[in-house]
Amino acid sequence: MSRLITLVYNATFFLVCLLAFLLVFENLLVVPQWLQVAGRMHPLLLHFPITVLMLYGVWVIIAPRPEAGSPVKYWADNVLLLGAFTATLTAMMGFMLSKEPGYDASALYWHKWTGIATAFVSFGWYAFRNRLPRHLLPAKVLSGLTMVVLLVAGHLGANITHGEEFLLAPLMSDNQAPLVAMNDALVYAHVVQPILEEKCVSCHNPQKAKGELIMTTTELFAKGGKNGTPWDTTKADLGLLLTRAHLPLDDKKHMPPRGKVQLTDDEIQVLESWIRRGSSFTARVVEFPADDPLYRFASNRLTVAEDENSYEFAAADDKKIQELNTDYRVITPLSEESPALSVSFFSESAFQSSDLSDLTPIKDQIVELDASKMPVRDEDLKLIAQFGNLRKLLLNFTDITGSTLGELAKLPHLRELSLTGTPVKATQLLALKNANALRNLYVWNTGIKPEEFSQLKKELRGVSLESGFRSDTVVLKLNPPNVINKEQILKGEAVLKLEHQIKGAVIRYTLDDTEPDSVNSLVYKDGIRINNTTTLKARAFKPPGWYGSEVMSRKFYRTTYPPDSMRLLTKPSDRYKGIGNRVLIDGIKSNRDQNSKKWIGIQEEPLIALLSYDRPVTARKVSLSIFQNVGSSIFPPVKMEIWGGMEVDKLKLLGTQKPEMPGEKDPGNEDKLYDFEFDPTQVKYLKVVAVPLAKIPAWHGNKGNKGWVFMDEILVN
Repeated sequence: MSRLITLVYNATFFLVCLLAFLLVFENLLVVPQWLQVAGRMHPLLLHFPITVLMLYGVWVIIAPRPEAGSPVKYWADNVLLLGAFTATLTAMMGFMLSKEPGYDASALYWHKWTGIATAFVSFGWYAFRNRLPRHLLPAKVLSGLTMVVLLVAGHLGANITHGEEFLLAPLMSDNQAPLVAMNDALVYAHVVQPILEEKCVSCHNPQKAKGELIMTTTELFAKGGKNGTPWDTTKADLGLLLTRAHLPLDDKKHMPPRGKVQLTDDEIQVLESWIRRGSSFTARVVEFPADDPLYRFASNRLTVAEDENSYEFAAADDKKIQELNTDYRVITPLSEESPALSVSFFSESAFQSSDLSDLTPIKDQIVELDASKMPVRDEDLKLIAQFGNLRKLLLNFTDITGSTLGELAKLPHLRELSLTGTPVKATQLLALKNANALRNLYVWNTGIKPEEFSQLKKELRGVSLESGFRSDTVVLKLNPPNVINKEQILKGEAVLKLEHQIKGAVIRYTLDDTEPDSVNSLVYKDGIRINNTTTLKARAFKPPGWYGSEVMSRKFYRTTYPPDSMRLLTKPSDRYKGIGNRVLIDGIKSNRDQNSKKWIGIQEEPLIALLSYDRPVTARKVSLSIFQNVGSSIFPPVKMEIWGGMEVDKLKLLGTQKPEMPGEKDPGNEDKLYDFEFDPTQVKYLKVVAVPLAKIPAWHGNKGNKGWVFMDEILVN
């Protein structure tokens, strides 16, 4: 035992001398990369010496005078030596870590010197312990001062890692986020900034500016860091901030880093919406459309802040909630311990009125319902009127015409109603006069005339009526036409239907991927008949006093032989495994959001899917829908193969492609369709193989790593 003690003492003495030497020549010191690894172990070790030295210090202050030859003295000496050794080792690691870039020199200064002082004092105390008996007052004073220095060093380190005043933050009432009404809420201050403070600021503050990026002020945040500005709306991936957030978790450039609390999908959508709409630091939440992800997120957060303790009803049965959750109907609690529930619907083609009536067992717990873009009809409002505790109802771009709006007046707690994009009329809104709790009504892009709004405001007293921007002194741009067809993947021939909310608007369209104009393009009349995969582009025109609309572009896909079943032969990423076992053949096209749960993503091995038919079909063409997002390391496959046949173990190669890889200046975000045409072949089985990029090129920020392959649909014709 004595040999071990001597060894630890000599090691501590060596480290103290080495630390003193390095301090003298600090300005000449360059830490090699292999030593940087040791430096980064500083946070891992620092808690041990703090605990040991604090225990020893308390013992010195409160313990009685030990008897001569007592084993307590022997063990106490060993505790002090252990504390001195680990404190010196921790100080050495911290000294090496301090040489990495990204730390504020002024914030680091006192943390470094209090940590080094702790190492020197604890070793000196052990070396001269016999000359300063523990029971005397000077030893107790020295112990108290050492403990104070130790606490200060720890507090300063926490400030560097977690931000200023980390230790006392729970006691400082000024740090609590103020409650704010929706009409007064600012997008950045009340929605975006809290997300950044929770998930990002601990690494991007004046004390610890990783990548030289500081997020604590709007000026420094907008300025960016050594890698450029955080956002760029000219890029398809919207710039560095979202690119890093979308990288796989195990990627070294993913932000927040692995081990930190990650951004949720909702928070990423908030940041994307804020950036896409101009990244304004002064915009108000109510300036965003009611169906925008940022608006919904803010509305949920602010509503919870106001009401989380005001619900008098009991919580619903967890098993029942789990039973009612489906791939296209998501039920979530407003907060962790709240009995209140929020319901959101997805997929227009899968929605039925029964999806609303199925919610009857939990109708008392539903306080928010989002059925935007679903084919909700007027008669469905009678079902919704049964949800007696409903506070917020979003019916944007639904099939509501307004004839049964009076049903919603029966809801005693309804405070917010959004009917954006529906053809409701002003006279129909008067049926809401008896909705006593209603405070916010959103009717943007509806059939209500400008001159009718002033009268509505008089009739609907106490209701904030949001109609969007209107003025007779400027020329306005028409909104794009709407496509009535819900399905994007069609079986056989189909007739596409278009509409526009403004009467008299002329819709012109193209089917050859050219841009429609007001002179040469076809005029839409009763429908557009298509029987192949087609890109529809349309614009609305209405002279005089209106600008033509932006181009509405939507691609329709044809499939003749949907497979009866599908099996993945390789395992996708847990994060990008889609919803359900039929995600690649369910006939529902995803958008360009890789987190939509409709994409299959794989990186480590080829994506291999086996499609099966109960009866043979004669196939001539297979199309693969592939996603490309270069900023997020999602590339086209380097090789794709289609195999087919009547027996699963005797398939023959029907087609192969080697797509050209995108370059540095190519579009970053695209939804591509790759067609494989071959001689008519009878098949019961089809096998699809997509090989990911093995090494991302040198011009990419994630160079040298493997690329991702993303696929959402396999179409057989």
